[in-house]
Amino acid sequence: MKGFIKLPREIAEWEWYQDSNTFRLYIHLILHANYTDKKFRGTLVRRGEFITSQKGLADKLNLSIQNIRTALKKLKTSGYITVKPTGKYTHITLVEYDIMQDKYTPTNTPTNIKVTDNQHKSNKLLTTTKEGKNSNEKNKETIKRRKEDFKNEVFKRSQYSNKILNDFFNYWSETSQKTFKMKWEDSKYFEIENRLKSWKNKEENWDTKKSKSDFVPSHNR
Repeated sequence: MKGFIKLPREIAEWEWYQDSNTFRLYIHLILHANYTDKKFRGTLVRRGEFITSQKGLADKLNLSIQNIRTALKKLKTSGYITVKPTGKYTHITLVEYDIMQDKYTPTNTPTNIKVTDNQHKSNKLLTTTKEGKNSNEKNKETIKRRKEDFKNEVFKRSQYSNKILNDFFNYWSETSQKTFKMKWEDSKYFEIENRLKSWKNKEENWDTKKSKSDFVPSHNR
């Protein structure tokens, strides 16, 4: 593996800095995340994303799978990553990758790269100051991309009607303007197939109840 990443000194003030497992995992993800869009076995893996598995991470970092699960959960609930299971793999997105790592250019070298004051202010790793305009634009781009990925994943389930898929997607893709996270991303355990089955059953029950309430028997025949 060639190249380098940016790592500001202020990371020593990060909330998970003293949690060795979580800190090591996060640095590992930054090191291995795509810096350009690529395809992995037919799946588009964009910049700032990484396809792996819990076992693969455990082997690489010499940690137990339970350690990896716990660290992933901490990073996810803190808003630093999103995690999407895809069969036997895990698709991880680093939410603020573009904020931390500027686009690589030929003039960038390890000696002249640094994180600017504006990046310090917008990066959750560095400060709790309210995000500025540039950060908000980055977040909007990121959420748009994640919404597209989520929608593609939902609409793969062609056994469900378009109405169910649309209703399901519209509900779970609702985004918080404060955290820039979709509703499904705030859920600790989210398996699309199981959630869709439950959604379908609820809609069918609702339609049945509605049909019964709409039926008014005639007593004047």
